[in-house]
Amino acid sequence: MMKVLVLAFLTAFSSQLLAEETVYELEFETDSNWTSIEIRDDAVFVNAPAGESMNVTAKDGLRSFTISPKKIYLRSRTRGLVNMNLFVKSKNNVLGLTICKGSPSSYTSIKSQQAKQKNDLKEKDHCEQAALVLQLF
Repeated sequence: MMKVLVLAFLTAFSSQLLAEETVYELEFETDSNWTSIEIRDDAVFVNAPAGESMNVTAKDGLRSFTISPKKIYLRSRTRGLVNMNLFVKSKNNVLGLTICKGSPSSYTSIKSQQAKQKNDLKEKDHCEQAALVLQLF
């Protein structure tokens, strides 16, 4: 009976370790005058972990930048290059995103190490549902 209880505890403990949330770093780039990135699954945007930093650079400056656990929205002063790195906490290594941009002629690109998602849509709402395979940098 004791062996069964110990085995059940070890099984529960090991499955909990396998489902551990990991923080991934993403690189994002756009030339749109506004962009939003929304997470569609259980992952969340988080602050930079200890020893890391979150950076945003905008060629002509930003008008606004809002980050919540599920969505990031940024608006630049003009249509110019914006680069930033983001951190996402997730139990899975596939991240479902909805990426929106200001115009069909602008672009957005988001990547994690070797996985890359590019948005070049000509649709009216300029949004795309994307899946990004997360890999640690």
